[in-house]
Amino acid sequence: MKRQAEQQAQQTAAGSAPENLLDDPFPIETVPDGPQSEVQNDRMEWWREARLGLFIHWGPYARPAGEWKGEEIQASYSEHIMLRAKIPAAEYEEMAAGWNPSSFDALKWVRTAKRAGLKYIIFTAKHHDGFAMYDSHVSNYSIVQHAVFRRDPLRELAEACEQEEMVLGIYYSHAMDWHDPDSQGNTWDYPGNIGAYDDVESWVHDPDKRSRFERYLNNKSLPQVRELLTDYGKVGLMWFDCGGKLTREQGEQFLDAVYSLQPDCLVNSRVWKAPLGDYSNTSDNQLTTRTLRQDWENIITLNESWGYKKSDHNWKSPASIIRQMIDVVSKSGNLVINIGPTETGEWDPVSESILLEIGGWLDTYGDSIYGAGASPTAKPSWGRCTAKGNTLYLHVFEGPTDRKLVVPGLKTDVLRAYMLEDGRELKLTRLSEQDLEIELPESVLSEVNEFSKPQVIAVLCSGPIDGNPVGLFDSREGSILELGVFDAEISGAGLKYDTGKKGRDNLLDWTDESAEAVWSVRTLGAADFDVRIEYGSGDAEGGGGTYLVTTGDQSLRAQVQPTGGPYDFREFYVGKLHFPEAGEYLIRLQAERITGQYLMQPRCLKLQR
Repeated sequence: MKRQAEQQAQQTAAGSAPENLLDDPFPIETVPDGPQSEVQNDRMEWWREARLGLFIHWGPYARPAGEWKGEEIQASYSEHIMLRAKIPAAEYEEMAAGWNPSSFDALKWVRTAKRAGLKYIIFTAKHHDGFAMYDSHVSNYSIVQHAVFRRDPLRELAEACEQEEMVLGIYYSHAMDWHDPDSQGNTWDYPGNIGAYDDVESWVHDPDKRSRFERYLNNKSLPQVRELLTDYGKVGLMWFDCGGKLTREQGEQFLDAVYSLQPDCLVNSRVWKAPLGDYSNTSDNQLTTRTLRQDWENIITLNESWGYKKSDHNWKSPASIIRQMIDVVSKSGNLVINIGPTETGEWDPVSESILLEIGGWLDTYGDSIYGAGASPTAKPSWGRCTAKGNTLYLHVFEGPTDRKLVVPGLKTDVLRAYMLEDGRELKLTRLSEQDLEIELPESVLSEVNEFSKPQVIAVLCSGPIDGNPVGLFDSREGSILELGVFDAEISGAGLKYDTGKKGRDNLLDWTDESAEAVWSVRTLGAADFDVRIEYGSGDAEGGGGTYLVTTGDQSLRAQVQPTGGPYDFREFYVGKLHFPEAGEYLIRLQAERITGQYLMQPRCLKLQR
């Protein structure tokens, strides 16, 4: 709770309304990778091949669509309207009872998802409001028994998925239920309940709260999970939410329930938190990511809300989502894109057009995504690389003006390079034993610059791809290498990566003078670089102190300058570093002295030739 209060204070200082959105307020833990069994690899095979999924957030909250009694509710997520507006359960029930989404067409949904290039669907069978979007026999608070609709959307969707050979996944909010008097979250109807933002330690030793919460788990939550896995055919995955609000033992109960009924069904880590589950999840709408474990999933919305919100027009562009997709797959992750259908059961035209534009790109370049994963080569400054078999795929986000694309860290011999779109052969030159240069056609640069959509080059290697992952400095004059903190390895008590959401791609809680962020870099020869740093810092009561940027026996020292707040990021010149010869170097960002509550919140170092 103390950490949450600090984060909310920082958000207020940054000029945004404090709001904990319940996407998992507990630290995302990185799980050390170990050898996976043949059984586990077989279970994960379809998921690793798919790479792309569709989330569908649909429930009675689509009716008010972010407004209640004529007023917009200040909540980024429309599906949280019951909590944010403190709507009495009886009033919410009345609203849900009149819901009749007569335009719902499961087959159309699935076919549109296929046209968008998405390989699995995750449907919200029950969200935090406690309303079942299927014919539950455990509770009559459902779209079939409570609403006038009287149809079972999940059954129709399961049948459509089977017909179209689409994998069906089911979302179920197992820890949070604002309708149930024994669950968590609703303290305006049930004052003795566990609060929506209360951590486990606040109630686990309270006999009344714990016993009532366990009654909810045993009488509603677990039985509904069992009926979902019994009555709706083969389920590809169960997607749980807010599991960090459970004890580990309670999370394991749900894991055991899934595996006992459908052993091949995958379970995400939010069943509790890592290391439970078959794969890990990032935070909601996390735009800057790190690999969490061998199998992980990034989830984003097309705008801001997950459920339909009529006032939310903050759309992500198709090009930005395509780049996000490529970035995630380049780290061997999956991307799930969310849509929130309207009250009537239709997809709003903007959402559908964005998805279909993404699908059009995938029609041409899907070979570089489906079944692909991380490359052992270095992350390039001009884009991202994915790999599949003996083929390295180069996704060009920003082409060099001289049209000479350097592929860093590729050691394997290359047979040919060609444009994936039309097979045009490209000229190759070896710069070193581990670096390749490809000459791009002029049309590639113009298309990237005009449409901001990546062009893809396929590099066919003579055998399995061998590479060096250490980042390479571009030796051309004026070139800039940006070293983001999410690409650094960090150490020190308390220092952590921020959420990775928009405006949160920085380090957090730098209070330990021994903490540091370290990047590995490589040069092809002697070079000098100007060093700049971007960070946020408050006044004297916020960030403050001195810091060092070092490599080898060189050290640059600078004073932290106030920027107006921890999330008001500004760029400062630090000095010049000299790299005396070709080779690999470590660049360290270190605290020398901390005089404020924290040192600063750095986002990146920028090195310019």
